Amino acid sequence: MKLHIAENQITALEEAKEHLQYFLAHTTRKVYLNAQFKATLANLDEDGALFVVDYKMRILPKSSRETKAEFFGKRGWTLHTILVFTKKKNCKNLDIRAYDHWSTDTKQDAWFTASSFEAVFETIKYKPKWIRIISDNGAHYHSSELMAIVAHWNEWYQIEVRDWQFLEPGEAKTTIDSHHAAVSILLLQLLQ
Repeated sequence: MKLHIAENQITALEEAKEHLQYFLAHTTRKVYLNAQFKATLANLDEDGALFVVDYKMRILPKSSRETKAEFFGKRGWTLHTILVFTKKKNCKNLDIRAYDHWSTDTKQDAWFTASSFEAVFETIKYKPKWIRIISDNGAHYHSSELMAIVAHWNEWYQIEVRDWQFLEPGEAKTTIDSHHAAVSILLLQLLQ
């Protein structure tokens, strides 16, 4: 094919090929992760729950077109959300509840994450016997501090953690991302 293409267009063709490979890999990964998510939901019973957890870094940015330096240099609110998926006995429908935890400290650390989980465990109406967790691979989830706390959840709350699936940032969390977008829009409307 390179014989039929001008020399100055070969580089552009190679770049397009590389972008297409990344896109296909991302699409394949997304299809796989969505199938895993559906399978996890299908395997829920009345004793278990699926927790999908994520941080929204900063709420109420000045502009959607901020530079990276402006974005990382500013203060704001941090939102941590835990979506809890449960299935009621003799019912096909899922019950989905969102638990939002706010902080004016923009740090996303294991301690705030653990306190968010504790708040859910203490307030949830029907406490599950077991949970599965899906999160990104951020240090606030994938840390020795949080894992040391998680090791005690069965003892403290009588909740067994069956597994914790760590995903790459931005993958297979569209439900929680949609929730964060709705919260951001609502706040913008309220504050105008």
